[in-house]
Amino acid sequence: MHTSRSSSPPGLLTRLRRDIRGNTLAIMAAALIPLIGFAGSAVDMARLYVVKVRLQQACDAGVLAGRKAMTDTQMSTPLEDAAKQQATAFFNNNFRPGWYQNRNVSFSTSKASVNTTVGVANAVSGTASATVPMALMQFFGVSARPLTVNCQAVFDVGDADVMFVLDITGSMNCYPSDPATCGNATEKPAYGLGTNMTYSKIESLRQSVLLFDSTMRSSTDPSTRIRYGFVPYASAVNVGRLIPSQYLQQSWTYQSRHLSPLIGAVGWGGSDKMLPGDYAPYQLLATAFSLSNIPKAMCVAQRYPATGFITSGPNWNTSYPQAMKYYNVSWTSSSGGTCSGWQQPLRPYWRYEPVQWDVSQLLGTINGSTVADPTRFDGSTSSWKGCIEELNTSKSATFDVNALPDDLNPDIIPAAATNKWRPMWADVVYQRNNSNFQDINDENTNDYSNSYRAGYALANSAYTACGMQAQRLTVMSAQDVNDYVYNSDFKAVGGTYHDVGMIWGLRMLSPNGVFAADTTARPGRPAPSRNIVFMTDGTMSPNGQIYGQYGIEDWDNRTGGANNDNQDYANHTARFRIECDAAKKRGISIFVVALGTSITPDLTYCASPGQAFQASSTDAVKGAFRTIAQRLAMLRISQ
Repeated sequence: MHTSRSSSPPGLLTRLRRDIRGNTLAIMAAALIPLIGFAGSAVDMARLYVVKVRLQQACDAGVLAGRKAMTDTQMSTPLEDAAKQQATAFFNNNFRPGWYQNRNVSFSTSKASVNTTVGVANAVSGTASATVPMALMQFFGVSARPLTVNCQAVFDVGDADVMFVLDITGSMNCYPSDPATCGNATEKPAYGLGTNMTYSKIESLRQSVLLFDSTMRSSTDPSTRIRYGFVPYASAVNVGRLIPSQYLQQSWTYQSRHLSPLIGAVGWGGSDKMLPGDYAPYQLLATAFSLSNIPKAMCVAQRYPATGFITSGPNWNTSYPQAMKYYNVSWTSSSGGTCSGWQQPLRPYWRYEPVQWDVSQLLGTINGSTVADPTRFDGSTSSWKGCIEELNTSKSATFDVNALPDDLNPDIIPAAATNKWRPMWADVVYQRNNSNFQDINDENTNDYSNSYRAGYALANSAYTACGMQAQRLTVMSAQDVNDYVYNSDFKAVGGTYHDVGMIWGLRMLSPNGVFAADTTARPGRPAPSRNIVFMTDGTMSPNGQIYGQYGIEDWDNRTGGANNDNQDYANHTARFRIECDAAKKRGISIFVVALGTSITPDLTYCASPGQAFQASSTDAVKGAFRTIAQRLAMLRISQ
């Protein structure tokens, strides 16, 4: 007999096990925990990254500002408070506490030395830190995270060429506080104590150049090359030894003197036999003589010797031992024929006018030898110190920077035999009182009181200044720089011609022209930065009576302003300005420092934008030179 089994309904748990509806929600709820961890980690890591980047940027900004403000480069001393404050201010402006809930913010700075001389600081290092709490990961017990960054800013200099164009005129002997009319003939001594010392302007300049050099060296690493050149200027520049000899002219016309062609008519040339009385105006000494047994035909007035000079016989001036003798005679028939008369010394009769002299031998005297002075007959010799007269010069007052005349062209390479640089030869240069020529019977060739009678070398040296020899662009040690500015020839004398200094400063720095080889870049390196540091203590002061780079302007009129002071000033100023334009056109930066004087519109015009400085004391001019050196360095992040 079959017995059937009845089914009972499943229990609750069984039903739940079998019921899969809603499982997804449970699974998602369980999965949220690791998802929150992953997402929270990403979010908080992003927050940490953003905060750290900002912290690094603020640190960099701080040390850059601190390094720019740092002036003391001794590693043995701490970073100045002013530099620390500047660094902290820039850090705080770039990183705010509370941003992304950061807290415990700190920033500290100190000096550092990067690839430079031992004991010299050229960098500022910094450390910044902050604590950042977790936004989501704190639910998993992750605590706030500290962030720390390091930063460092360094001044360093790429390859740089610096040409110092320095005013060494007479007023540089004065103190910076002296009036413009000082014009002291000798350098004023230093006075004062400690940090209150007062120095002459030229001594202030020496110290400023040395500070500039030390500042530059503190900003270099072993791979850097710095080259210096110097052009001390007044009314001329001493560049003769620097110019290759093929660019120097072999003859030149100077405002000079020579024996007058009228001499023959008054007893100094032409015929050997002269008429009695020819020399009456020139009698100083006379010696009577009487010779017997002389035929009448032999008793004639004559000059002895027929040509040239002798060193014996009566002298009309003890400082002029070489004399000519003239016999003014008469004959009588007594004693077999007697010739009697006076033996008289003679003197030269000069014509003052432009004279062309051969200078080929003079050029060789720059090594210390001498040549005879062709304008004197007392045995005087002469040599060339090294200053030059300019190439053929334009008289214009307006110029085109794209088409400069030869005398203003920094890239000129002279080719014509009659248009090369000429030696300044002060010994043969004389003034006169007549625009054409002047014949003078010299009563005393050593009479300094009459300028037209004395060579310019014998006159006031301010009128024929030839200063310290210039220095071509080259690598110089700190000792080399010191030796240059403290050389005994580095002294102040002469008048101020800004155009003269700028013309030659640019010529010696130009990447083209006669000195191009000095300015080339190193193989595989970019071209160096090219810079002119122009220092003066006054405005332009051309003088028509000065003998300088343009001859004697009132007579030679090479710049077009002869006998017109206003026009002369305007023409020289135009030359100065166009040469500044030519420098900027060649990518050269010009820094101008006015010491003990105001920054004139011409100086401002010449300077690159924002690079004109006025200094009224030694400390101020030193500060200007230091600032220029710092601006030549490149401020960069090094860590």
